[in-house]
Amino acid sequence: MRPAEPPPSKELRLLGSFQVRFHGSLRPLPHSAERVVAIVALIGPLDRSHAGQLLWPDAEPGRARASLRAAVSRLASTAEGLLHVSGDVLALADDVVVDLDTALAWIDATIYGTPPPTVTSPPRTIGRAVLPGWLEDWVDRPRERLHTLQVQALEISAERLLASGRHAEALPYALAAADLQPWSESANRLVIEIHARRGDPSNALRRFRRFRRALEQELGVQPGQDMLAAVRQLYPFGNTLAEPPRPPS
Repeated sequence: MRPAEPPPSKELRLLGSFQVRFHGSLRPLPHSAERVVAIVALIGPLDRSHAGQLLWPDAEPGRARASLRAAVSRLASTAEGLLHVSGDVLALADDVVVDLDTALAWIDATIYGTPPPTVTSPPRTIGRAVLPGWLEDWVDRPRERLHTLQVQALEISAERLLASGRHAEALPYALAAADLQPWSESANRLVIEIHARRGDPSNALRRFRRFRRALEQELGVQPGQDMLAAVRQLYPFGNTLAEPPRPPS
């Protein structure tokens, strides 16, 4: 058995709760310092004026700059070496390992990997959101981007496994994609097809009917023709699209 690799000397976690770890040990930071670290990790190097405007949008420029200076000072006293300061530019230190980067590397390899198309196990962080609960506007775009790309990569992995006949392995990927994007027809269609290919028609039909009811109740729409055609192709005999009779109340 290979020995476990030592933890990175500096680790930043943005997926789920914010965490900074030095040599595996949690290093708590003041929230103002957390925000400085998070913004340069998500956006990239920033000059102090721009960082202050983004972090304290309602403050006067001088006040925002003073707040940033205080936050950077607190950061230096609690987690020295996490931030690289060059003149007026703030950046994350080069030796910091960021979980978001690891997740994006897996996504890129899955979506854009050159042949042969392989399926690799995703990082444990796949499925987690970027800084859930943080309401800052500058978190929204990275959060939405990661969410969309995660769904795409999970669907691609499920499709590749399904195409190679590895139905049981494909199911968790498809379910994870559908959990992240409940209204995605492509993700739910994959779940239905995998159930059918595994010889589990009852779960396939149950999934389709549950998805159709959810669309009707929450969005007031019906499944698209691609979804209906896929179900009819899997079950060409009988009226499989009809709802089962409800028990008497």
